Amino acid sequence: MPTKRLQAARLQVVDALRGAALLGILVVHCNRWFTADALPKQLYDFHAAGPLNALVIGKVELLFVDKFYTLFSFLFGLSFALMISRSHEAPAVFYRRFLRRLCILGAIGLLHYLHWRGDILLIYAALGVLLLLFNRVSNRVVLLFGLLLALNLPVNLVRIYHGWAAPPTQSERQHRLALLARNAVTNYRTLVHGSYSDNFLANAHSFGNALNFQFGSGRIYQTLGAFLIGLYAGRRRIFQYATEKQALFRRFAFFAVLVLVGTKALALLLTRTYGPELQASDAVRAIFRTVYDLRNVATTAFYIAGLTLLFQYWPGRWAVAPLSLVGRMALTNYLLQTLVGSLLFFGYGLGLQGTSQLWVASLLSLPIFMLQVGLSAYWLQHFSYGPVEWAWRSLTLGKMQPMRVRPVLS
Repeated sequence: MPTKRLQAARLQVVDALRGAALLGILVVHCNRWFTADALPKQLYDFHAAGPLNALVIGKVELLFVDKFYTLFSFLFGLSFALMISRSHEAPAVFYRRFLRRLCILGAIGLLHYLHWRGDILLIYAALGVLLLLFNRVSNRVVLLFGLLLALNLPVNLVRIYHGWAAPPTQSERQHRLALLARNAVTNYRTLVHGSYSDNFLANAHSFGNALNFQFGSGRIYQTLGAFLIGLYAGRRRIFQYATEKQALFRRFAFFAVLVLVGTKALALLLTRTYGPELQASDAVRAIFRTVYDLRNVATTAFYIAGLTLLFQYWPGRWAVAPLSLVGRMALTNYLLQTLVGSLLFFGYGLGLQGTSQLWVASLLSLPIFMLQVGLSAYWLQHFSYGPVEWAWRSLTLGKMQPMRVRPVLS
């Protein structure tokens, strides 16, 4: 196979991984009626009770939650490494252009956040600046910081320390739970009964709470960690030579499985020693959380290695084309998911959030994604970029870019 065809095939694998990440993200969002915040307990009592709902919730939590956002973030860091490796510009020129690219992404993210407060694009734009700084350090430093942050170790260690040294009083716990319950009721009423403008204004006023969540939970650090691991993988050119590095991906997958078995054993040991997580002290809960963060990173690593291998053999090759179509238009399709999800689940749309069983809401992710596959296939037959990708590229370069696919001359 000529070199150009080899490079195209390898890029298609990365696009397919990006499409798989969008599918996983969509499943999680539908499994939560497309809300980014907590919902009242009564809603789950009515619409998420029973064995079928419990099965779906358990499987989505185990296989999807926090895994595919991590994969999406990994691919953002990987894409940065691929971009800088292909650039023929002077570093200063590339950095300025990349900063413009991030500013535009941040503007798109801000508009998206005002429509749906689960947005990640604004966070990506802010953290992307740090990629320029980490690009100046060695691979070893990049990998070390990436792992420490992806595992959320700084936040978890602080939680463990405060849990032992200064645990909250019973009244403080009750006050915190009451506040969360009130916020959940307010959020639910806005989503189900509020107009479009009500939701827009509520999202604008929730920005501070979103920042508190990002830093308090450590999610923002984990996102940066995934960026850095992706940057490391891009520097090592792992995906450019995926076919030749199958043995390496097999070792990654095997090691990830060993870690998953270890985290399962640790979780059982903690449960037998201290009881269920919800009944444990704050310090022990932080230890549980550390184990879960390790499990999530290992699961994501298994998906990256396993899917990359699967895509190279006939059982998985059939999935590469549709997934890569969605992945080539990742930004457009990410925003499209929000549009469709809000119209399906929110009160200014069909209002399924207050009426549908959770397992039904979860299954809706499949026809939505198939719609995205069909739309992406049709669009890319005629155009080189997704519509949002084209606008992003044109604004970054400061001039309108060619959009239509040029006919191939024989």
